Order: sequence, then structure tokens, then C-alpha cells
Amino acid sequence: MNKHEFEVEIKKIFKNINDNFFSLVDEYKLFLQEYNKKVNLTRLDTEEKIYKDYFYESVIPYKDLDFLKINSVLDIGSGSGIPGVVIKLLYPHIKLTIIESNNKKIAFLKELTKKLNITITLYADRAENIARQHNEQFDLVTSRAVAVLPAILEISIRYVKIGGWLIEPKSQDIHNETNDLQTIVRSFGGILEGINSFVSTNGMTHNVVVIKKEKSTNSIYPRSWIEISKGWK
Repeated sequence: MNKHEFEVEIKKIFKNINDNFFSLVDEYKLFLQEYNKKVNLTRLDTEEKIYKDYFYESVIPYKDLDFLKINSVLDIGSGSGIPGVVIKLLYPHIKLTIIESNNKKIAFLKELTKKLNITITLYADRAENIARQHNEQFDLVTSRAVAVLPAILEISIRYVKIGGWLIEPKSQDIHNETNDLQTIVRSFGGILEGINSFVSTNGMTHNVVVIKKEKSTNSIYPRSWIEISKGWK
């Protein structure tokens, strides 16, 4: 996917896009490529891979959300900024928070925000460690490839406001992570709205788990990572 193809596809899917979005994405791409020469952040370093696998694939799972009704977004384990920073560039009004435990990637994100002249809140920590400090603060919480589905749900759902959304993009092979998923989600205070599927530009099928927060999460969650990893293998 080249720059033109990326612009065409994004305009088909997202409405009311910030006028500066595409120029900021280009700055993001160039900065990522230059930074990646010094510090290995991602293997997605060619133009085609960055536009398709990095930018495009990162935001497609959120195409059905009305971001005009979403003010606060938390991206857990954002790495070098996806999907959170791309969503922020699409909709500058949102207040974006990123939790990332890798200090190398936090350093990149700090430099990136200066480069793009955007304001985001960064926490260099594990999400399960600080969840109770940010209880039910976000309209939308999301993450990509952080942990198996039950584990990331336990880590994430305390952050979601009642009535807010937890969106978890997953790969094609999701079925081994969804046993008793409805029961698990309800135990955390949520409702499983559905598992949406979409076909990527490369023909692969992706799945997006959509959860709405119905009631406050039990105070025992999230547990420590040691307990979570033992319980959700």
C-alpha cells in the first residue's frame, strides 16, 4: 500500500477527518523510519509496510465507532504509537493516554509527540500496576497484541467508564481464546457486544472483540501479572 492508496482507503472509511491528518501521518512515517535506524522499534520499516500494516491495519478495527462521542482514549502497550497516536491524528479532540512498559518505546513516543506537536499522557509502567489509580476514567480502552484475550480483558476493563467501550483487535486465529468469553466478560462487569470480522487489503480476516462496560469491575481485578499469567494461559 503506497501513500495514495492509503489516503483513498482511509477517506472511504473515516468521516470528518482532521484536515492535517495525512501530512501528520507522513511526518510520523519519516520520523519512525529515521528513528528506527538508530533504535530497533519495528520491522515494519518500508513505506508499503508502514502505510498498510502499521497505519491502515491499526485503525480499521475502530471504523464503526463514533469518535465525536468519545473524548478519552487509553491505548495499553502502544509500542511505537499504534493505534493510539494514529487515532489522535484522525480525531485531535480526544484526550489520549498511553501505557507502555518499555522505556525505549516511551522515549520514542516523547520525541514523536514533540515532532507532531500533539499532547498525550504517557505512563511508563505495566497497566495492571496502575489500573486502580485510573478507575473508570476512559470512554475507550484498547490494545494490540499485548496478551491472550482473557488476560488483556482483566488488565483493561477497570479503566473503562460505565457505558464505555473496550475494543480488542485480534488475529484470525481467535477461537482458542474465546472459550466461555461471555461469562468471563460478565465477571469483569462488561457485556460482549460481538466479535466483528473484516478482511484486510491482503485478504486476511481479522477479528475485533467489542465489549461495553455495564457495571463497576470487582475490586479483585486486575490481579498481579503473575496471577493473571497463571490463570489465563
